[in-house]
Amino acid sequence: MKKIIPSLIIVSFLYVVFYTSCANQGMPTGGPKDTIPPVVVKTYPALRATGFKGKEIDITFDEYIVSDEISEKLVISPPMKKKPEIRMKSKTLMIQFPEGLKDTTTYSLDFKNSVADNNEKNKLKNLRFLFSTGPRLDTLRVAGYVRNALSLEPVEGALVALYRDMDEQVFYDSIPDYISKTDDKGFFLMDNIAAGRYRLYALSDADNSLTYNQAAEKIAFADSVIVPAAKFVEKQDTITQGQDTLAVSGEVQFFPGLQFLRMFEEENYSQFLNSSIRDLENRISLNFAESLTDSFKIGILDHPELSDKLFLESNLKRDTIAVWLTDTLLSRKDTLLFQVKYEELDSLNKMYVRTDTLEMIFKRPKKVVSKRRKKEEVEIPQVTLQSNLQSSGFDLYRNIVLESPEPLQSFDTTMVHLYFHEDTIKTLVHPEILPDPASIRKYLIKYHWESFSNYTLEVDSAAARNIYGDPSRPFSQKFQTQKENYYGQIILNIENLNEPAIVQLLKNDKDETILQKAQILESGKIEFPYLKPDKYKIRLIFDDNQNGIWDTGYLKNKKQPEQVIYYPKIIKVRSHFEFNETWKLDMDALFKKDLVDDDLEKEKARKKQAELKNGKKPTDEPESKPREQRDF
Repeated sequence: MKKIIPSLIIVSFLYVVFYTSCANQGMPTGGPKDTIPPVVVKTYPALRATGFKGKEIDITFDEYIVSDEISEKLVISPPMKKKPEIRMKSKTLMIQFPEGLKDTTTYSLDFKNSVADNNEKNKLKNLRFLFSTGPRLDTLRVAGYVRNALSLEPVEGALVALYRDMDEQVFYDSIPDYISKTDDKGFFLMDNIAAGRYRLYALSDADNSLTYNQAAEKIAFADSVIVPAAKFVEKQDTITQGQDTLAVSGEVQFFPGLQFLRMFEEENYSQFLNSSIRDLENRISLNFAESLTDSFKIGILDHPELSDKLFLESNLKRDTIAVWLTDTLLSRKDTLLFQVKYEELDSLNKMYVRTDTLEMIFKRPKKVVSKRRKKEEVEIPQVTLQSNLQSSGFDLYRNIVLESPEPLQSFDTTMVHLYFHEDTIKTLVHPEILPDPASIRKYLIKYHWESFSNYTLEVDSAAARNIYGDPSRPFSQKFQTQKENYYGQIILNIENLNEPAIVQLLKNDKDETILQKAQILESGKIEFPYLKPDKYKIRLIFDDNQNGIWDTGYLKNKKQPEQVIYYPKIIKVRSHFEFNETWKLDMDALFKKDLVDDDLEKEKARKKQAELKNGKKPTDEPESKPREQRDF
């Protein structure tokens, strides 16, 4: 036994070592990923407490949280002049008020989605906290949506304000009585409102002043006075259980219901020089905030006798001016002093001529001299013409554009030749050649192109001369036009329209670039022909003043921006395809922009089926409760 016992001990030890080493070959996984947001476990005071006289709010969570975004996103209503002090102590969030609270007032603290756990940054959505300094809570509600007046896109982060004072001047110089901020859906909620009569506004509030005091700020306003109210509506159900019994239930309905605000930017004339740069040795670019009047003047302070050697080129809006230096004495100077005169408004809203002095400096790049260069060669300056041509697929319904890098002094159109190719035969054709009314650098070549045909454009040497008298180089390019059946078209029969309107064809992108438009006076048919295969949007503007453009609003005149409505589908145009449908305008959809894209809907359905097949919860399943009905 004395020999057996030590042997058993050694065997047991080796077994334990071998077993544990085999069982721990990998690193521990750490368990499933935490996807649960923080949970509120205690508050001081209690949620919806009354008679609160303290100066600090404490909210304790079941885990550690990050508080970086709270200071930025927290909205306290009624608003305070000073921001509260926000601190963390262990798992407790402490909010200390820097000023006394108003008597008999209900306060709401809207944290939005600023509270997240410390580990996985899971956000606690729509955390709101209410309390009252008086004997009861004010529980009336004002809720709604803010959208861009033209694009109908939701406006996130807009300040929404209620004022008891009916004078609109308070929107310019006074802090509101109640505030809220919109979420990513443009939704806002103020559910701590006292009874009374209010004016409702929304503001982009660029300077966080809680007032409308900058011309660039966007605004919205409700047409009518807001009178919040609530009513309990009973619902009676008969339940049969032995004998008939009557069960009474119901819900609280809030009035005046959801508010829909359309945000716009007023047209305020505010002229100033945005930028001035000397990007080339012979060019200075000036950009202004507004279109220039005829009073605009520019001169050279250090060489006034050469001021008439300046050539001015402006864009169509006349808010951007290119000043070309046509004298080499000027262009060779590294530094030039200019005097610019233009009209702007003074503090009394009257026009006066402002004078600015500009020092324009050009930094010349260092010249690289080739060692192989045996002798000085004089290079004759020439103009290189550019075009919008492409070798194949040139648009049948497009003009050729010839463009010079500098403004043109002359263009001999008889030196432009266009040839049509049919088999091996080259035939000279005669297009219409005109200067582009929008630019002194461009010429347009108009022709009724044959489908899927070959052409050659030739421009002789020295056909054009720029403002310096430099001749153009010869230009030659072969190209082939697009096939006729490449294009599609959209035909819409618009019904339920009894007033003038503008119908716009838009690119299906974020900017919604206007591609075509049509003006109509009433219901009828419109066509958008010769469309490339792509996806498009349609927008209709109710053109109240029949000026052919969308007009913004103006607060002091109580003028809302012109209303718009979108065709409810993204239209997919295919080659040799005619999209032909009736659009019966739904006036209840004036504030909606739920555009259906059939391709995306099919993809969502396919994805949902795949998720259900794999036993997963569909990713697009809505939340169990709307935001306005949820507490924490």
